[in-house]
Amino acid sequence: MESAELPPSMIARLLEEISWEKATKYRRGGRGMENVLTAEVLIALDLLPRSHFLAAVINSCSGAVATRKRLIEQTEQAEISLLSGDMSVNPSEATASTFIVQPDALITSAGVFTFVEAKRIRTSAFQPEQLARELVAVMSNVGDRIPLLFLLGVEPPVAVKGLGKMPLHDAIQLHLPAVLERAGDIGTSEEELMTKVADVVCWISWPTLAATVEAQLASFSCGDDSTDASIQRTGKQLLSAIAWHS
Repeated sequence: MESAELPPSMIARLLEEISWEKATKYRRGGRGMENVLTAEVLIALDLLPRSHFLAAVINSCSGAVATRKRLIEQTEQAEISLLSGDMSVNPSEATASTFIVQPDALITSAGVFTFVEAKRIRTSAFQPEQLARELVAVMSNVGDRIPLLFLLGVEPPVAVKGLGKMPLHDAIQLHLPAVLERAGDIGTSEEELMTKVADVVCWISWPTLAATVEAQLASFSCGDDSTDASIQRTGKQLLSAIAWHS
């Protein structure tokens, strides 16, 4: 296979992102920065046995119960893409070419399209329109899959810049009319979108994710000492990354 046909690795995506930012921000190894933490965690979850670790993390989330169940069933075949670039809020509308969001990661399976929005462990807030934009974007880009907006490192009420902490529904609904006006026709009304939030949006805090992985590590054994040791090292690197960024 030609190298040009291969997708970039998560590390390559992270380096590309860093190249667009001030390098001085990463002098401490990117400590506390969400892109670095997200890369370290998702690389580990990508490589660890998914039915034991990624599926367990998804199961430990709150919200979107039926959609998460579908994704859990498809974790082994899912593709995880970090920092995959600009995504149009509504690709079917010409005006959407300048109305974009940037997912921190995408998890794509045969039946589920997952937009991952990650937040740092230290103080972090959503931009005022961010959640409304991301909800519209995941609904508009889903194709024939089921949409899932996965908030990683988040626990409601959510912090919104300039507005303090708000219930998740309120944070989305407040700016949804303005987002829909800019996005154009997405084939769904504001009222219909808000009724789908419970089925589309899920979240997990960093402490819950760490506790889930720790519990899975404690119970995992495949009967081969070398493989078990490899799983333990990878899982402990994930836990160390969360602790280091805290």
